Amino acid sequence: MERQHLVAALAGCMNPDHTVRQAAEHALQSARAAPGQLLGLLHVSLDPGMDPAVRQVAAIAFKNSVKEGWGGEDEERPALVGPEEKGAVRDAMFAGLVAAPGAVKRQLRESARTMVYADYPAAWPGLLNSIGEGLVSQDQARLDGALSMLRLIARKYEFKDDVDRLPLVQMVQATFPLLLPIFQSLLSSDSASLELAELLKLICKVYWSSTYMEIPELMTHPDAIRAWMSCFQTLIMRPLPLDQMPSDPDSRDAWQWWKTKKWALHIAYRMFNRYGTPDMCTEAGDVAFATVFRRDWALPLLRACLHELSGVAAGQYIAGRVCNMVLQYLTQALAFSHTWKELKVTLPSLLPSVIFPMLCFSESDAELWQENPHEYIRKGYDIIEDLHSTKTAAMNFMLELCKSRPKGNLDALVQHMVGILGEFRAAGPGADLALARRADGACLAIGTLSEVLKQKARYAASLEPMLLQHVVPLFDSPHGHLRAKACWLAGAFADISFQDGQGKGPTFTALLHRCVRSIADPELPVRIDASVAVRAFLEAVEMEDLPLFKDLVPSLLTQFLQLSQEIDNEDLTFSLETVVERFSDEMAPYALGLTTHLTQQFWRIVSEEDTAGAGEEEDDEGALAAYGVLRTLSTILDSVSSVPELYPQLEELVFPILHRYTSTDGQDVFEEIMQIITYLTFYGKAISPRMWSLYPRMLECLNEWAIDYFEEVLMPLDNYISQDTETFLNTRDPDLLALTNQTLEKVLAGDGYPVDQVVCAPRLMGVVLQTCRGRVDACVAPYLGLILRRLARGDADEDLHSGLLVAAADALYYSPALALRALAAQPGALAALFGALGKAVAATRAGGRMAAFPSRRDKKLLALGLTAVLSTPEADTPPEIASAVGQLAAAVVRLLLAVKRQEEEAAGGGGAREREGEDAGAARASGDEADSEGADGDEANTDSDDDRVGRYGATRGDSDVSDSEEDWWSDGEAEVSSPVDAVDPFIYFGEVLGALGTSQPQRVAAIQATMDEGTRAAIQGMTAYAAQLQQEKLEAAAAAAAAAAAH
Repeated sequence: MERQHLVAALAGCMNPDHTVRQAAEHALQSARAAPGQLLGLLHVSLDPGMDPAVRQVAAIAFKNSVKEGWGGEDEERPALVGPEEKGAVRDAMFAGLVAAPGAVKRQLRESARTMVYADYPAAWPGLLNSIGEGLVSQDQARLDGALSMLRLIARKYEFKDDVDRLPLVQMVQATFPLLLPIFQSLLSSDSASLELAELLKLICKVYWSSTYMEIPELMTHPDAIRAWMSCFQTLIMRPLPLDQMPSDPDSRDAWQWWKTKKWALHIAYRMFNRYGTPDMCTEAGDVAFATVFRRDWALPLLRACLHELSGVAAGQYIAGRVCNMVLQYLTQALAFSHTWKELKVTLPSLLPSVIFPMLCFSESDAELWQENPHEYIRKGYDIIEDLHSTKTAAMNFMLELCKSRPKGNLDALVQHMVGILGEFRAAGPGADLALARRADGACLAIGTLSEVLKQKARYAASLEPMLLQHVVPLFDSPHGHLRAKACWLAGAFADISFQDGQGKGPTFTALLHRCVRSIADPELPVRIDASVAVRAFLEAVEMEDLPLFKDLVPSLLTQFLQLSQEIDNEDLTFSLETVVERFSDEMAPYALGLTTHLTQQFWRIVSEEDTAGAGEEEDDEGALAAYGVLRTLSTILDSVSSVPELYPQLEELVFPILHRYTSTDGQDVFEEIMQIITYLTFYGKAISPRMWSLYPRMLECLNEWAIDYFEEVLMPLDNYISQDTETFLNTRDPDLLALTNQTLEKVLAGDGYPVDQVVCAPRLMGVVLQTCRGRVDACVAPYLGLILRRLARGDADEDLHSGLLVAAADALYYSPALALRALAAQPGALAALFGALGKAVAATRAGGRMAAFPSRRDKKLLALGLTAVLSTPEADTPPEIASAVGQLAAAVVRLLLAVKRQEEEAAGGGGAREREGEDAGAARASGDEADSEGADGDEANTDSDDDRVGRYGATRGDSDVSDSEEDWWSDGEAEVSSPVDAVDPFIYFGEVLGALGTSQPQRVAAIQATMDEGTRAAIQGMTAYAAQLQQEKLEAAAAAAAAAAAH
């Protein structure tokens, strides 16, 4: 585009006439990829004779074009700018940053960032030289440009480590010897200009990024440490031109000098936090730096921080972020004796005159409370706000002081706070505003120390009287902030042991009812704090005592729902969830109304976010509230699981949410969406066609972006297949089985998928084979092929290796003849699979336990699969397997012995495990410890378990697994079942051996001939135990039939 046309188009973008403006924007967009366009925009933005407004529009267009079309090594999109034009832009960029006015410079810095991240150092090798020339120049504008570019390079490599940091190391070596004297010279200047503050801030930010991952070697020398730390100390203690500070409270914290001092403190705190303990460092350079820092600089920097706080007691203003960083440094100083000694001396004046006033309800708090209560609540419950809050930093300092240095400090603080509350109580209704705000701070301090006070016996006994004497009256205070603090403080101590016990007694009940009453307070912040406090009270009540409070449920649900219409607050949603969860037996009458309200609330939040658009700041509170709504919906579905007739109506309400968010829209809430689908598909009487429409959508998500959620998706997929097998197998548009198999192949045969999620693929195979036994013959060979190819990769992950072998056992149990034929058709497949199975079953760990397959269910499935192979007619058994049936039988026995051991442990509450440990210790003492590897180890362990076979007639536990070995699908009572659950592996093994003894006695004799005496005895004991179980099963069935007939 010719220059005059370009300038005209840029001017047209500011024309008030919409038609002219639109035509100008279209012209610029059409020419964005034209050769010379980008360079032309840069030249216009830098032309001092051009209209400043046009220059700024040109700079913005330049920034957008660079962001969109510059490209880079990591960009998938091709660059729209040619290499020659890129070179010309790079050549002009540094000089442009130096010469540009402020509004244009801000846009060019953004463009320079994109260029540095894409091109430095490979395509922009001369940049470092240009920076060096700028650093040694005496021109402030060139220095500013050099520091800006230096900051961009440092920022690019801030989080890199090892070899990726080499360009950063080279930058430090080339520029830091120049940067240090510049830093020292700037600090010696008496100027109070904002330009000086900006230069100092840029140097701090360069140092921060350059030392973020590790201290460069150049910076570990004692002289370098002394020089740099001295500069930071000087900057922290530098008197600021407070007469030039903006008078507007909202602008003061953004003042350039406060920002500069904040960065110096940021560096000081991080150095103390990371390098204050040399013993915690691992790299030699870090140890050297830490040793010098702790010895020479932790204390001087502490003194600098204390100096910064010295003006606070006299009423001098200090920016919130600066104060926050100072308090974080002081908190860190509590941990070390030499800094603690210095800090301890200051505490008598520091605590009452500096720390405590920061806890009190302030004038700015009051203004926000009155003018924007929603923002007051957001700031109070926002974790990010807490990180930057002065009040939170003061609370953390006080808490750490009383935890790590309680002697003399805890008693003094508590006495001081109780004294303030006593003074306020004595003043009665006539207490002045200042005293009320101090009482608020005292409550905050006591609540902050709640966990410490609960653990100290001398305080624990007086907490209930304290609540009665000082907190209960605050519920009726005319000051809203004190009523809110009463709710918060009551919630903080809701779980103490009251006179009648935890969650019991008149004091507990009175406090709970006062919090419930406060949910109707005229002030919104009070209502929110009361709602959160009620959650703490309900969580403190033991399950057997909950019925005493069930009369509160209707009013709590109504009030929480009304509040949620006023404000989107995650903690409020969690309180509602707590009521639903704790009173789940009472929820059926309310489920439909709750779900209706919650879905409406969810769509309102989503609509507000959609309306806001991508150009505005995200509403984190709204997003968190939406997440909480989904959690609560899951809790409601769980609470009414015993009333499945409600599910169709609930499904009607939530399905639109499920449909929209089983897509890329659901990336932030996918786990919660999967949980809701799991409940609907498991507890519902039937799976509706519209719910089935989600099945292919979930697979599509897995294939495209949701592989990290495979474990969450597996649960509903299992439900679909096992709860409605006919629909799964018979649906052809789309073919659900084929889609499932495509996903399995993509995950198992693909690369780059996280192993902890890949393990879900063989589990899904198992679901298909177990549920659809006899109906998916065509899947057996492809499944085994996928399993073998994945095993051949040699994945180190034990869970994946075990999962693949269990899936192979599922295929063997599904149809041993079909599986063996499929394996025999693949050269080496039989040897590979059965070799892996034998090795895994034989492997042991300390105490003779099986090393692989921790869950009882996995061992059972393996035993079923191998037993099925034994049941295969000799004519259908490949020779490689026929010659090894003795080893197969021994492997089954080892698996069943392990299953029995886990059953006994589960039934005995760990006693068996303890006895086993004693037995193992005795064996080691006598030198009879079993070999832990190979077939010898297997035989040794089989022999050692022979005496267990004789005890089989004792008790057989009903629990599936021990506490530490829960099955992957287990979720409390909502345990997924499959057809194999009804198959007893012991009875099945006994039946197979019995049938073989009858039909093929010669084969049984041949099998026994390959075994040693211990294995033969173990098999005999196992078959006897199986016969006993079968007899007990028959007797139980007969007794049940007789009882039914009698009725």
